[in-house]
Amino acid sequence: MTKLIIIRHCQAEGNLQRFFQGRIDSDITQKGRAQIGAAAELLAAEPIDVFYTSSLQRAQKSTEGLNVYHNVPVITDDRLIEVDAGKWEGRFLTDIEKEFPKEYSDWNNAPAVFHAPGGESMAQVYDRVSAAIDDIVRENDGNTVCIVSHGCAIKCMMCYLHGWKVSNIADVPLGTNMSVNVVRVEAGKPAELVMENYTDHLVLV
Repeated sequence: MTKLIIIRHCQAEGNLQRFFQGRIDSDITQKGRAQIGAAAELLAAEPIDVFYTSSLQRAQKSTEGLNVYHNVPVITDDRLIEVDAGKWEGRFLTDIEKEFPKEYSDWNNAPAVFHAPGGESMAQVYDRVSAAIDDIVRENDGNTVCIVSHGCAIKCMMCYLHGWKVSNIADVPLGTNMSVNVVRVEAGKPAELVMENYTDHLVLV
């Protein structure tokens, strides 16, 4: 059995300023640092064996802060990176809605068929993060693994761990920054969702 703790990175500049970050390497905010501290305290007693994270600094810095009580190996895996949003990246959401009305509607109302202009489709994100999850679980039998990733990527991971295809992605809520998911995975059995989008540790942040 592998215990997965899946966490969305802390608040970054794009979250604060309401532009679409995607692969843009936004720095974290002051509130983001406080969120990391709160999550680190929450996980301090967890016997985490290894962290996996994307290469973007908002995920890397979140991982560094979470690892302060554990000092365990950190593995960077770019299959955990955020959706390549193509022409949306760096654009304010209000401008995206005006310039790309169909794609913006799909993103909000029909995410299973979403395809970013010049970027990835939701199905492509789902496929790559699912493959990453399979590899991480196979390589970490008996371990507790903390994965630090991004909103859309985690939405796809959780859809896969629910046992659903990408066609069910709309049924998975988007977690806020530094929300925590816990899933137990054992070969040959359905994944056991222990916690989804937990945020109580962020109440005072």
